[in-house]
Amino acid sequence: MIIEKRSGTLDLRGKKIEYGHRTLIMGILNVTPDSFSDGGKNYKLSDALFAAEKLIRDGADIIDVGGESTRPGYTMISVDEELERIVPVIEAINDAFDTIISADTYKADVAEGALKAGAHVINDIYGFMYDPNMASKVAAYNAAAVLMFNCRRNGECLNESITGRAIRELSGSVERAKNAGIKDDSIILDPGVGFGTSRAQDLELIRDMNRLSMSGRYPVLLGASRKRITADVLDYDTVPYERDYVTGGIHLAGVMCGASILRVHNVKAAYEGLKGFESVIGG
Repeated sequence: MIIEKRSGTLDLRGKKIEYGHRTLIMGILNVTPDSFSDGGKNYKLSDALFAAEKLIRDGADIIDVGGESTRPGYTMISVDEELERIVPVIEAINDAFDTIISADTYKADVAEGALKAGAHVINDIYGFMYDPNMASKVAAYNAAAVLMFNCRRNGECLNESITGRAIRELSGSVERAKNAGIKDDSIILDPGVGFGTSRAQDLELIRDMNRLSMSGRYPVLLGASRKRITADVLDYDTVPYERDYVTGGIHLAGVMCGASILRVHNVKAAYEGLKGFESVIGG
């Protein structure tokens, strides 16, 4: 069964992009030494800019720049170090390309630095529930936000209905955003696959994408790319970069269930997979 998604227009700090008619792609650009899949690969500015150009050429609608790994067991870095990693990259991408830039951070001071550098979206893995200043910082720049449900915030949540909890917590994130002045058309929701959840809960979240959209009010972003869920459905060992095919299968199932945006490492694979998929179902 394919869910018929509501279409609409996102306002990403003045950049407008339609969703629902086709699935949007957010390309991952980690400028970290320790991310689980691509740590160290784009650590130099020249490498990061080259990678950004490839993401755009391969079909990315949004580039998500991250300066701190959030893999399980990650080590938090200082605000200054995170800013040193992402600000030059965001500035360089903004100068070189006409594209939408997202900054993957949960710290308000890092978000402000990213927005000053030209970012259009703040992708907050704690959904405005970690830093009390985050919502107001995003609103001050008329920027957009990806609000993620995160089971790690209050410990594990392995023994409950995950969709119900996700809806409750995402509703709180949306309320914080709107109270700060962020508009509905600048809000994207993320179910937080792999963040403190079991594999069964991950599958439940993916199947319930339409419910997580708050009855179609907000577009939902799915990010399962190369994560543990993609390894666990296989019956043999893999390393992250070998998981793009299974990532594609899970992501296309997510689109069928209501996802409007996919966050991926391999943009070319996602773009071509979506082209084939949407040619059959009609966008």
